[in-house]
Amino acid sequence: MTDKVVIITGPTASGKSSIAVEVAKNFKSEIISCDSQQIYKDMDIGTNKIKEFEMNGIKHHMIDFISPNEEYSVEDFSKTARNCIFDINNRGNLPIITGGTGFYIDSILFDMNYGLSPKNIKIREKYQEIKENKGEEYLYNLLRNIDEKSANKYHYKETNRIIRALEIFETTGKKPSEIRKGSNVKNNNIDPILFFINYEDRSILYKKINERVIKMFEEGLYEEFLNLLEKYKLDENNQSMKAIGYKELFELYNNKLNKDEVINLIQRNTRRYAKRQITWMKKYLKYDFTSYILRDKKSKDELVKEISGEIRRKYDI
Repeated sequence: MTDKVVIITGPTASGKSSIAVEVAKNFKSEIISCDSQQIYKDMDIGTNKIKEFEMNGIKHHMIDFISPNEEYSVEDFSKTARNCIFDINNRGNLPIITGGTGFYIDSILFDMNYGLSPKNIKIREKYQEIKENKGEEYLYNLLRNIDEKSANKYHYKETNRIIRALEIFETTGKKPSEIRKGSNVKNNNIDPILFFINYEDRSILYKKINERVIKMFEEGLYEEFLNLLEKYKLDENNQSMKAIGYKELFELYNNKLNKDEVINLIQRNTRRYAKRQITWMKKYLKYDFTSYILRDKKSKDELVKEISGEIRRKYDI
């Protein structure tokens, strides 16, 4: 018997989290976060983490359970999320996954065999040393030279993912992109329905992003950043601090840029990230379990009613 699973995704600032909560209220539902940064404790403002009162009594999973000085992989997420989906279904409830981390969504929808490549501490340490001695861009170019397609998925500062890709290449002898190309075999343990929320007018989304970044600073983003550095003894090399909204703050911390310049930098990087998310998510449109929802065409209430109706029809609930 396959497990029901609803996925509500879209680019950052598309309103997917609040829509997911309203949809969940129409069913016996629990929400699973699919965000690679909201997993971290005390990283609230910069990740736009949902607040308790915004949850409206809906149980949320996979938020606030990893310390910012710990590492967490796609494989870790996939294992935990799949168990969570099974458990929620087993209790007669409907799991609703919401978030915008493409790798995480793929790890639920598909059996991603590249994740089976074994970890090799010595190889990781070798590339970590290369990064320390020759820099992040040098490390990034190592990946680009062997697998440009994989390199194009990352920013050069995403060193943990770059090192993982290099590790896969060394342990398997194959390019990560070649392994992944043949790995999108559907996960037969689930019967999904996916809603891709987007804006036809991209300028509306970008305006929301720009406004959100300003609001984050007003709410104390930089103070949160300073507290994280002190509490968890973090620096630029920690996986959590490579997130957009935090990595740029080191420029302010190190007196390389002023506050306004950093705000502009975060806004720009977030807009670029949203564009990459949209490109990634468009691949879901080729699957019959996907519905494309344009946020600027209907009100929030209309979207919730439409999504809820499709869920009822699919699962006969």
